[in-house]
Amino acid sequence: MNNEPNFKKSSCSYCGNAPTIHTMSFVDGCISFFLDPLVAIIPPSLTIQAENIPSLIFKTLAFFKIVKFSKDPAGARSFRSRVIWDEAKKRNIAMEQVKLWKWLFEFYRAKINGKWFYFQSLPIPPHLLNEKDLSDDKIFLKHKLAKEGIPVPGVKEISYFSRINPQEIFTTLGKSLIVKPYIGSRGRHTTINIKTPESLKEAIAVGREISPCLSVEEYLEGYVCRATVVNGTLSGFYRASPPVVVGNGKNSITELIEEKNNSRDKRIEPIIISKEIKEYIARAGFTPDEILPNKFKLQLTHRTGRSHGGTTKEMLDEIHPSFIPIIEKAANILELVVVGFDCIIPDPTKDAHSQHWGIIESNTLPFIDLHYFALEGTPRNIAGMIWDLWEKQP
Repeated sequence: MNNEPNFKKSSCSYCGNAPTIHTMSFVDGCISFFLDPLVAIIPPSLTIQAENIPSLIFKTLAFFKIVKFSKDPAGARSFRSRVIWDEAKKRNIAMEQVKLWKWLFEFYRAKINGKWFYFQSLPIPPHLLNEKDLSDDKIFLKHKLAKEGIPVPGVKEISYFSRINPQEIFTTLGKSLIVKPYIGSRGRHTTINIKTPESLKEAIAVGREISPCLSVEEYLEGYVCRATVVNGTLSGFYRASPPVVVGNGKNSITELIEEKNNSRDKRIEPIIISKEIKEYIARAGFTPDEILPNKFKLQLTHRTGRSHGGTTKEMLDEIHPSFIPIIEKAANILELVVVGFDCIIPDPTKDAHSQHWGIIESNTLPFIDLHYFALEGTPRNIAGMIWDLWEKQP
């Protein structure tokens, strides 16, 4: 691929570069909150296999010529799907994208062994899917992994109707907290490093804009890392760093940000001092106009990576071997053949047992393109590993 991901701008500071319609997200969260537990207890004989639903819908719409199929990889709705499509072309696998009138969707089909298989972004063989998986639920995930001895932060669930006792929450989880929607990704409406009851209430209000249920967690300090497991093997390990400025005792935080923007790598997006960043800096005890003390390192946001002014590195070759069995065990516990774990780790190159770290989220539709476009490190062909799953069918 010649092009790299483009980063979207959002009118909502708390959505970052992944804007979403708040009302729709809230309604979707309500539906998931009530229906997901029911799906988990329904006998398989009484359910329609989820992988058959898109196939049935698209075949019906295609029969009536409502839906068409695009053969142009440039129309892929995400770079996650684009790397899958590029790999399919290398293997001479026919792949097409669902098109409804002029709109292209994040649903595709691929011809395998003479038959069309329909999928959303990642072509995971149907017999390898875990239809009752609830691991995208951040609260469920932590409880399940904790029972098996996998490192996770302490967590508390707060529903829309919960009575909030900030002091009790701080006593239970620690002096520094993080609040996030119980499902969802990309750090939308997430607040970290919360240290006061007032900040906790504000964070809950922000989270409730898009989710009826929130996960309040112990705040872990360290790098945000994505560990992607394919077929039981840790196949990619990506480390993302947030933007940081270092004080010199002379310039304000705003001036230091301007200097950082002017000297940044062209692949790194400039730092924009948004409402969210101002609030983050305030929780650290500063304002943008203050002069930062000499050699003082100030993290500007919880958001990481190139799209937020930070840096990225693919470092599967450098991760300490002690992390590998723990992460692979977590994937086995969840019975997921493809999964991306978000972890907070102070130093991935040091022994896992020597530091306080944890898995904070899992993604059943992980953004595998992260392992292709890091600023540093050797790219990992995760798309190829996923297509390889079709060669191992029973």
